[in-house]
Amino acid sequence: MQPLPKIPGYELVKSLGGGPLTCVYSGRDHATDTPCAVKVLRAEWEGDSTAIKLLQREARACLRVNHPHLVKLSDTHVTTPPYFLVMELLGGESLRRRLRRDYRLDVPTTLWIARQTAEALAALHRAGFIHGDVKPDNVRLVDDGTAILIDLGFAHRPGENAALLEQGYVLGTLNYLAPELCAKEPDADQASDLFSLGVMLFEMLSGRLPYPSGTLKQTMRRHSCDPPADIRQHAGPLPTALITLVERLMARRPTERPRAAMVVQQLIALEIAALNRRQSA
Repeated sequence: MQPLPKIPGYELVKSLGGGPLTCVYSGRDHATDTPCAVKVLRAEWEGDSTAIKLLQREARACLRVNHPHLVKLSDTHVTTPPYFLVMELLGGESLRRRLRRDYRLDVPTTLWIARQTAEALAALHRAGFIHGDVKPDNVRLVDDGTAILIDLGFAHRPGENAALLEQGYVLGTLNYLAPELCAKEPDADQASDLFSLGVMLFEMLSGRLPYPSGTLKQTMRRHSCDPPADIRQHAGPLPTALITLVERLMARRPTERPRAAMVVQQLIALEIAALNRRQSA
C-alpha cells in the first residue's frame, strides 16, 4: 500500500478513488477538526501544465458558483506543489452505484435526481461555465435523497478547450459525449452538458445507454452520426412529455436542445404531474 501524500493543514485518512490525473481522499482539517475530501494532483502530473490548468479551472468554477446541488469547495492550493482542492465530504452513494444495484429507477425518483442536477447545471451555465462531465458517477446521492453534482475536473468556459480538442484530447466521458464533441472539428458549449444529462436520464429510466458501448472510434462515430435508441422501446410506460424531453436533450444539433433553466421548469412540471397521479391512484 502506497503511503498517503502529505498535505499541509490536512490529515489524509483513506483513498476514495480518483481518475488518471488526481486522487481523492477523505481527510480532516487540522484548523477546524472537521472531516473533508481532498483532491490531489498525482505526483507524476505536477510538472504538466495541462493537468495543472484543469485543476485551476475546477477551483475557479467551484469558487465562483455556490449552489445547494453543487459540491462546495473550502480551500485551494493550485499555484505550487502539492496541488490540491479541499471540499465537503459527502455521505451517501453515487448515482452510478445506485444504478448498479437497482438497474433502473422509477419515474418520480428519476425526475427528482434529474431536476436537482439540472438546477446545478443552470447555476453553472448562468456563471458562464460548462461542467464538461455530467454522468451518474458525478452525481452524489446523499443520505436525505439530495443530489449533488460533483467533480468539476473538466469545467471550463466556452472556447477554452479549443486548443486541447484540436490536439486530439477527449475531455469528458466517452459514453456521455455530445455529438459536437465527436465531430472532426470538436466544439462545446453549455448545450453539451444537456446532451449528457439526456443520456443520464435515458440510463436512469431504461437501465441502459442510448448508444452501444464500443471502442473510442466506434463510440464517437455513433454519437456523431447515428440517432440514439428509442427510449420507448427500453423503458416502461412513460409520460409523453418526458419522452419528448429525453429526445430533445439528445438532439444532434446543440441549438435544438433546451437550456438548463428550461429543463428545470419542465422537470418540475413533470414532478408535479407524477405526484398528482400518485395521489389520484
